[in-house]
Amino acid sequence: MRILYYTWFENSTEDMAQALTGLGYELIKCNIPFQDYETDEAFAQQLSAVVKKYACDGIFSFNFFPLIAKAAEQFGITYISWTYDCPHWTLYSPAAKSECNRIFVFDRVQYLKLQSLGIPHLYHFPLAVNTRKFCELLGKPQPEYEENGQEQADVSFVGSLYENNRYDQIYYLPDYLKGYLQGVMQTQQLVYGYNFVEELLTRDVVEKLASCVGMSMPDVYAVSQSELYAAMLNEKITSAERISVLNSLSENFRLTLYTASDMHLTPGAEAGGTVEYNQEMPRVFRHSKINLNITLRSIQSGVPLRALDIMGAGGFLLSNYQTELAEQFEDGKELALYASKEELLAKVQYYLSHERERQEIAYQGFLKVQKLFSYENRVKQMFELAGKE
Repeated sequence: MRILYYTWFENSTEDMAQALTGLGYELIKCNIPFQDYETDEAFAQQLSAVVKKYACDGIFSFNFFPLIAKAAEQFGITYISWTYDCPHWTLYSPAAKSECNRIFVFDRVQYLKLQSLGIPHLYHFPLAVNTRKFCELLGKPQPEYEENGQEQADVSFVGSLYENNRYDQIYYLPDYLKGYLQGVMQTQQLVYGYNFVEELLTRDVVEKLASCVGMSMPDVYAVSQSELYAAMLNEKITSAERISVLNSLSENFRLTLYTASDMHLTPGAEAGGTVEYNQEMPRVFRHSKINLNITLRSIQSGVPLRALDIMGAGGFLLSNYQTELAEQFEDGKELALYASKEELLAKVQYYLSHERERQEIAYQGFLKVQKLFSYENRVKQMFELAGKE
């Protein structure tokens, strides 16, 4: 079977390509720029020319592109998309309801919301990590691999502080509305495992927000204004949470922050700079005693890719409580989870002083990811599901 792989140069391009070719698919990779997700005649013509030239049997992309869905429908071939953005707004396009689509969504809450909209051929499907690549780069992890003295940091965090979030760019909000939203965000910041932000954005609150902040989607998209504003607030919550958590950690432990964000926001952290995804980032994960995951709040239940990256590299993962993480992995045996800042600080203290236990947990986490979340296994299952319909 010949698959057209539309890539937008995402970090996982080569991982996915290797998995597909390893499973025996013939792969044609392409990237065609476009001006609009819904209508772009030049894009449609170029994509159609590639499909015809190579007689492609199907199309694959990370994230969902309405333009590709329309082309696949024109040719009567299957379009498989695997989303790792959440929320992913193009899934609210009418094109998502094409019978040619096979849409895989990693976050269960997002999946259920899309299912309620009547999108067919929709699957809840966690993400993957290339454990084979990490083993080739770093060597296969062992329960006591840190004894070789390569550890470089006590606690590491790789990620953005989202200090340029849209909420902080709002020039004006009435005091009563600003106070209400701050109360919602401060309360949500204390709660893990359930996101109630959208529920608290009543019609009156949304209308008042809309009068101050212009946010919109194409009219044909089945996106409510409350969803748009909830996503905006969730990004601000993530920013506030990360800055608060990282500052508390840096006051008590040696913390290294790998980011392009403003380090003045976390003055006690050591600056690690930015790290390249395929080579440098896994080395950070392998050689840090504790790797922290603070999930973007708009990912309401799903297993974040960052968590898989950490465990797939053989690193010890300490993450905020996330429903699907807790379902897939055992706390204290394959990773460590926290549900409050106090619990986070206590677990950092504990695992820094319990080296063998920490090493064993990292190793068991790697084994679980290698077994259930490797690209070979996930992609094989994905294409089997897509082919059964």
